[in-house]
Formats: sequence, structure tokens, C-alpha cells
Amino acid sequence: MLLDMIPEHNNFDSKFKFNKIYFGWFIVATMVAVTFAQTALYNPALSVFLKPITEEFGWTRSVFAGAITIGTILGGILALVIGPILDKKGAKTVLFFGFIFFGMAVGSIFFVNHLWQFYMAVVTGRFIIAGLLQVAPGVVVSKWFVKRRGRATAFAVVGTRFGQMSMPLLAQISLSIVGWRSASVVLALLVWVTTLIPILLFLKRQPEDIGLLPDGMKSNEGVSDQSIETTYSLKEAIRTPAFYFILIATSGLMFNIGGINFNLFPYLTDKGIPEDSAISILTFWAGVSAVGALGIGFVVEKFPIRIVMAVGFLVVTLGVVILMLTTNLYYAYSFALVHGLAFGALPMLIQLVWAEYFGRAHQGAIRGFVTPIQLVIQAGGPLAGTFMYDIMGDYYYALILFALIYLISAVSILMAKPLLRPQYD
Repeated sequence: MLLDMIPEHNNFDSKFKFNKIYFGWFIVATMVAVTFAQTALYNPALSVFLKPITEEFGWTRSVFAGAITIGTILGGILALVIGPILDKKGAKTVLFFGFIFFGMAVGSIFFVNHLWQFYMAVVTGRFIIAGLLQVAPGVVVSKWFVKRRGRATAFAVVGTRFGQMSMPLLAQISLSIVGWRSASVVLALLVWVTTLIPILLFLKRQPEDIGLLPDGMKSNEGVSDQSIETTYSLKEAIRTPAFYFILIATSGLMFNIGGINFNLFPYLTDKGIPEDSAISILTFWAGVSAVGALGIGFVVEKFPIRIVMAVGFLVVTLGVVILMLTTNLYYAYSFALVHGLAFGALPMLIQLVWAEYFGRAHQGAIRGFVTPIQLVIQAGGPLAGTFMYDIMGDYYYALILFALIYLISAVSILMAKPLLRPQYD
């Protein structure tokens, strides 16, 4: 069997608390592939298709963004079902078939000739992203790590940053060579190649299922799950004020992720920046985000997560202010540097914060409960940005809105006081 071929599965070093090669890191590597591939229909990649598709069919940007909004909202229904499944059955089967259908959705853009066909493709893809692909990594990794959860989550979600760095570039190159239709097929093939085999080979529900404990701790040390961390059920979690402050902060971030990322490429080109330069800026922004995501994983193991997140919210607010001032490449790259460092950290932190406050045992149920709320709010981001553009002719007031929401998120997360134990039986 595959597990028997992995040294750490059969051997523990009696002198050390942590194994040299812990199977959880294979889980993390698989989640890197998962978080990378889902960016094929993330807003930065979709934004590359925005102008050629809307110009060919005469659609407004709001109509284009509407498909993202609908798919994201509907994904919340899927998350309600998926969350408990991830807790009880694990992620292997749902992720494997999820990526089969996700790749089909991406590739079906090739056949679009009418608005309903475009909506069918994008709504389906965003439905799978929102309801499954964005939920699974945080749940899966949190079950395999406790003490090293920060760095493990950081490594897992860095695939998103690499995807946001490479998917728009690959889409733009493919689009310029073979057109937007065939570019969608290229992305679909990449999705399947990078995910299906790792998911089948490596995904396991939790370390206890194969005789291990989180972080590679030795099973013969008698370490119980409760001594590793205190866990909250969903019913216990929703009775704490911290739950709602975290929900406000993370939902605000998700609104802005959708609103800024989707409109970033057209915003830069509207400001007179050539498309090739705009793609280079997005690539640099995503690369800086990857650095931020990796670095923050170690930082959050040393400092309270609510303080780290609050600082991150303030830094991305500064990035939005710089974006509002952008009229040339100097400002554009300054935005990419400032905003990118903090933005790379924050999506990782919203994957981590639920497990840090409420433990690993019921992460699927908790994330399945909050995700629909977050997705409804996130869905408004792209629509708000494009709607303000269609009405006012620019993104200025949309950026003001995004900056204010970041500030509200910063205050909210600071008010989420740390929890020591469940307050209710």
C-alpha cells in the first residue's frame, strides 16, 4: 500500500516529539495543488476574459460579473452539505469529482455563443469553488496540524497565490495566441493535470485514521485530542461573541477579495496602463502575495491571530489608497507591493482563524455554516464594483467602499477576544 512506502507511517523516532517526515505534509502538498487549480476561475483569471467577451457579445461588465455573483451565492448551499461530509468522510471523493466537474465548467467556456451558456459555465464553476474548493483546504489541514497549523496552512494556500500569479498570465498568453475560447480549454486541462492524481494518492481524512496524531506527535506518548487543543462544536461556537466578530471580519475581507480582484485588471487598463504591463503587475502582485502568505504562517504561530489580522487589514487599506492614486506604473507597482504582502496573508488567516478559536474536530460543520453567509457577501463584491463603474464611469467610489470595509474588518477582529474553553455543555 502507498502508506507502507512512506517511512514515517511505520516508524517513530523515540527521541523526538515530531517525526522527520510526517504524512500531513503530503496532505499539505495536495492542498497546494487544490488551491492552485481553483484559481482558473478566480477573479484575476476571469478578468482577462472580461474585455474580449463583453466586447464580442456587447454585454456590460455588470452582466459578466452577474454570473460570478450567482455562482458564489449558490455555492453557499453546497457548503452547508459539504462541511459535515468533510468532518465525517474526508475530502478525497468530493474533491476528485469536484475537480472533474470544475474542469468541465472551465473548458465549456469554449462553446459560449449566448449569455445563458456563459452563465451555465461560470455559475457552475463558481458554485464548485465557493461550496467546496474554498472550504476544503482549511478544514483538511486543520485536522492534521495544531502546533504547526500556521505554517501548514500557509504552505497549503500558497497555491492560490501561485495560481493568481500564473493563471492570468497563462490565460493572457493563450488568449493572444489561440483566442479566448481555446484559452479556456488550456486552463481546464491544467486543472485536471495538477489535481486528480494527487487527490487519489494522498488524501486522508485525519491522522487518527492511519494511526497518527496531529503534527506527527508520537501516539505512544498518550497525548489526547483534548490535551492538544480545546474544541468547540458548532452549537458551542455560535454562542460566543467571538464567532460573530470573526464572521464580520472575514466576510468583509471576502467582499473585498471579490470586488478588487475581479476589477483590478480592467481598472489598470482603464487608467492607461497597457494590457501587457497590467498582466505583469498582476503577476508581481501575486508573487508578493505568495511571500506574504508564507511568511505570515510563521508569524501567526508567535503572535495572537487577531492582532496579526488587524495589522493586515490596515496594510491592505493603505494599498487601496495607493490604487486610487494610480495613474502610472510607479503607483501600480507600489500598490502591488503594499497590498500584495498583506493580501497574501489575509486569505490564509481566514482559513486559519476558525480552527485557532474553535479547534479542529468540528471545522467542517463550522465552516459549512459560515460559508453561505460569507459567500452571499462575497458575491456582492464584483457586482458592486462593476455596478458603480457602469453608473459612474469609473471605480473611484467603489475603492472608497472597499477601503471602509477593510477598516470595519480590522475593528471587528480586534473585538474577537480569545477563547479558552467552551462556555456551554
